[in-house]
Amino acid sequence: MQLVLWVFPQLLWKRGLSSSDSKSPGMKQLSAETVRLLSSSQVITSVVSVVKELIENSLDANATSIDVKLENYGFDKIEVRDNGDGIKAADVPVMAVKHYTSKISCSEDLESLTTYGFRGEALGSICCISEVLITTKTAADDFSTQYILDSSGHVTSQKPSHLGQGTTVAALKLFKNLPVRKQFYSTVKKCKEELKKIQDLLMAYGIIKPELRIIFTHNKALGSQPRIPMCGGDCGNYGIATE
Repeated sequence: MQLVLWVFPQLLWKRGLSSSDSKSPGMKQLSAETVRLLSSSQVITSVVSVVKELIENSLDANATSIDVKLENYGFDKIEVRDNGDGIKAADVPVMAVKHYTSKISCSEDLESLTTYGFRGEALGSICCISEVLITTKTAADDFSTQYILDSSGHVTSQKPSHLGQGTTVAALKLFKNLPVRKQFYSTVKKCKEELKKIQDLLMAYGIIKPELRIIFTHNKALGSQPRIPMCGGDCGNYGIATE
């Protein structure tokens, strides 16, 4: 091995090259868009991670009822609807911008956390790897409003909605710009494993929060199976309907 390492620079020298001359480009700073995409893919690694982040946002908003709906195992659409406090109009412009949060204001606050989320990364990361719509209404609002967000988490358009108090987050075309990540779930087996993880996650929340009502459906519009009651704290708080 030492001989090979020694001979290689000599061959380069004979050809009029130095070992430092390489066809690979030098180091350069990644664009802000690339950095956002790479960091977001570390926060949101799967369908279940999207559901987890959105469920915890709902719980932090004092929701007592949460509906989770998936289409095509979540890759076409993930929707989480709650009856929580809703998002105040003043917070809407930055509600999905990374590192904006109402949970903490400094590092010392980490010692007295009372919420599930606090980083201000979840919604921003989901926006970066899917198409996001957020519909929300607080008790003080006359009607709900649906917002369409761009990949940076900024609001691009809005319109009135008929939904009641609470927040609904819909993530469409998950991993649309991460083909390798999407390829990982290219088999039905992998997709069904992910679905089972989501069911287990929601069951766990149902157990630790017996007052919480959780309904989970997958491809309900495509199937006719009845909703199957499962125990989540109090039996019957948790339901599931799948294709």
